[in-house]
Amino acid sequence: MDVDEIRADIAAFADREEDVVFDNGMVVYERDRQTVECRLLQSPGGDVNVQLNGRTIPYSRFIGEELGRLSVLAEAIKQKRPDVSPYVDTQATLVDDSGSKDEPTSALELLSERCGETAFGETRLIFLTADAGEGKTALLRRLTRRMADRYTSGESAWLLLHVDTQGRSFVRLEEAVAKDLGQLRISGLFYSGIIRLVRHGLVKIAVDGFDELLAEIGSGEAYSGLGAFLKQLDGRGTVIAAARSAYFEAENYTAQSHLLSSLPDTQVSVEQMKLERWQRKESEQFFRNFRHPSGGKIENPVQVYDDLASELGPEHVVLHSPFLVLRLAMILAEKLMTPEEIKEEIGPSGFSVVPRVIKSFVKREVAEKWRDQNGQPYLSMDQHIALLSMIAEEMWYQSTDSLPLDVVQLVAETLMEDWELTQSARVQVIERVKAHALLPVSTTPGHLSFDHEGFLNYFLAERLDALMEDRSQDNQLRGFLERHSLPKITGKWVSVIGNRSADESSEVIRFVSSLAAREVRSTYIKQNAGLIAANVASACAQLPEVTLEAMYFEGDEWKESHLSHVTFKRCNFIDIVLNGCVWEHCHFTNCQIDGLTYDLKTSLNGSRFDESSLVLGMLKDEHGSKEFRTYVLDRCQAILESLGAGFLHEQTFQHDKVRQIKADVRNSLDAFLRIFSRTTGTTDRVINTKLGKRAPLFRSAVLPVLIKHGLVRRTQYRGGGQQNRYELAYPVEQILKSENPEAPLPRNLVEFWETLRRN
Repeated sequence: MDVDEIRADIAAFADREEDVVFDNGMVVYERDRQTVECRLLQSPGGDVNVQLNGRTIPYSRFIGEELGRLSVLAEAIKQKRPDVSPYVDTQATLVDDSGSKDEPTSALELLSERCGETAFGETRLIFLTADAGEGKTALLRRLTRRMADRYTSGESAWLLLHVDTQGRSFVRLEEAVAKDLGQLRISGLFYSGIIRLVRHGLVKIAVDGFDELLAEIGSGEAYSGLGAFLKQLDGRGTVIAAARSAYFEAENYTAQSHLLSSLPDTQVSVEQMKLERWQRKESEQFFRNFRHPSGGKIENPVQVYDDLASELGPEHVVLHSPFLVLRLAMILAEKLMTPEEIKEEIGPSGFSVVPRVIKSFVKREVAEKWRDQNGQPYLSMDQHIALLSMIAEEMWYQSTDSLPLDVVQLVAETLMEDWELTQSARVQVIERVKAHALLPVSTTPGHLSFDHEGFLNYFLAERLDALMEDRSQDNQLRGFLERHSLPKITGKWVSVIGNRSADESSEVIRFVSSLAAREVRSTYIKQNAGLIAANVASACAQLPEVTLEAMYFEGDEWKESHLSHVTFKRCNFIDIVLNGCVWEHCHFTNCQIDGLTYDLKTSLNGSRFDESSLVLGMLKDEHGSKEFRTYVLDRCQAILESLGAGFLHEQTFQHDKVRQIKADVRNSLDAFLRIFSRTTGTTDRVINTKLGKRAPLFRSAVLPVLIKHGLVRRTQYRGGGQQNRYELAYPVEQILKSENPEAPLPRNLVEFWETLRRN
C-alpha cells in the first residue's frame, strides 16, 4: 500500500478532499468539521498501522471504523432493513464460462462464501440470476442482515450493502447508492467512501434489479454506470448484480461482452450464480414456519401440501415459486380457501396463477372488507381493479414502485368523482385504501406500494387493456407507451386479460401498429407496441391476415408461436428467438433482423423476404451448442432457405461467396473469444488451459493476426510469475459481425477476417 492509495482513502471520507495533508508520516484532515491528526507507521512485515488518539490500530480497522463507521452502518441496517421472515434457503449453482454447473448447494452459504473470498488482482462480478419471484431479493436481504449481525458480534470483517433499484429510475449507480445511504442516515458516508470500502473488501455491494435498469434507461447507460463503478474499483472488491435468468440466457454473449469490453485495463471476472426453484422440502418448510400478520398459521402443512399437489399436480408452478408459495400461505393461513377451492381459482396454467391470486384477494376485499352496514360493497370488483390499475399507472408515470398516501387517495378521489359515489362511500373508500390488502405500507415512510412487482406489472396490464378497449384514449395510450419499456410479463397478461376473439385480437394489433407507424420521435412506442402485438398474436389460435408495421421485437416474444399470412413491414427484430415457431406464408417488407435463433422445430414454409429486408446473425439452438452466430450474408440466406423461406427477387442477399476459414483455425478463434464472456482479460496460462491441443495453432496462426490488426492488445499482468495478459479491443459481437465483408465496421476488423481467409 503506497501513500497515494492512503491519500485517496482518507480523501474519500474527508469534508474536503483537497485539504488532506501528508507530512513526514503525519496526516491531517477534516471530518464533520473537526480536525483529525494521525500518524502512519509501518511494521517490519510491511503492514501499515495508524496512531490515533493515543491508540495504535491496523490500517484496515482505521478505514473500516474510523473512516467508514461500519459499526454504525451495521446497526442502521439491523434497525431499518427488516429481515425476511420466515426465510427458507434455496439451492444454487455456480456456472462457469463453459456452461458447466457445480452441484446445487445452499444459496445463502454459497453467496456468503463467494463474497468472503477475495480474488487477487481482479474485481469479482457475480451475476445472481433466477426467474421472477424465485428469491433473489429475499436472499440478498437475508445475507445483508446476517452479515450486519456478524459484523457487530465480531464474527465478520465485512458488510453487504444491498442497493435495490427495482421500480426506480436511475441513470447512474451513484444515485442509487446515495439514495440508500440517505435512507440509512449514515453521517459522513458517501458514494466515494463506499468505493474505497469495496476496494478494501470491507463492503460488498449488491445491485438488485440490474435487468430493470437495462430496460428502464437502456443498456448503454446501465452498462456505463456499472462499468464506471467497476473501473473505480481498479481490479479489487466484489460486486453482485441480481438479474432475471433471461438476461443471462442469450447465447450471443452480447450483454456481458458489451460491459466487459468497455473496461480497458480493468481486470474483472464474471461468475453466474443461478438460483434453483423450490422443491417440496422448501415449500413444506415455508408452510410450517409461516405466520400471517393476524396470527394465523397453516394447520397440518404436510397434508396441505399433499392436497395441493394432488389437486394441482406435483409440478405446478404455484408449489415451486417462493413468491407464489407465499401467496398460497397467506390464503391458507387465513382459511380463505381450501385446497380444492384454490384449484378452481388457479386452474392448470401456471401463467394464470398471479391473476387468479390477485382476483382472490380483491374478491375478499369486496365480499368481506369494503362493505357498508347493510352489507353492500362500496366498490364493485371492476371498480377495485380500475382503482388499483390507476394507482399502478401513476407509479408508471412517476417511475417509482411506491406512492405517498395522499397521492393514492387523490387517485381514488378522481375515480369516485367519475363513478358518482355517495359522499359517505367516498369517505369510506379514502379511509380503507390506507390498508388495502394489495397495497401494504412501503419501506418508504408514508408511502404505499404493491406487495410484489408481479402485482404492479399485472395492474399495468389491466390499465393497458382498458386504454386499448377505448379507442378515444388514443393520446393517453400513446403517452403510456412512450414512457418506459414495458415488463415482458405485462405484455403476456395483456394478451389474455381481454379474452379476445380472433377479430378483436386483429383490431388490437392494428391499433398499436398505427401508433408505432405514426411515431415521429424516438420513444418506447415501437418496442412496447411490438411486445403487445407479439403476445396478442401468439395467444390467438387463428389470427386473420394482419400487418404489423414499424415495430421492434426482441428476445423470446414470439417463441413457439404459430402464424399464417402475417405481413411484417418496416419492423426490426433484435436477437429474436423463433424456437418452436411455425410461420407459414408470412411476408417481410423492408425489415431488419439482427440476430435470429432457431431450432429443429422452427418452420418458415412459404414465407418470403423482399429485396429491402436484411437478415444477419443466425444461430441454431441445440442443447450444449457452443457455436457463435454467423453474420455472413450467403450463409444466413442458406439457413433461411433450409427453414422453408424464399426471396422475392433472385438478387436478394446475393453477394460474392465468402471463402471459408479453415475449420481448425476457426475453432481455435471461437474458443479464445468464448473466454471473454466472463472476464475482461486472459493470460497465457488460461489460453493453454481453455484451448488445450488447439493452443499451439492459435498462437501461431491467429493470435499474431489479432494483435496485428488491433483486435487484441497486451496489458500488464499483476499476478505472480512471468506471462502475458491480453484484452479485446472490441466486443465479441462486433468482431463476429465484421466477418461479413460489407459490414459497416472499422476496416481493421474486416481486414482481420480477410487475412485469416488467405492464410
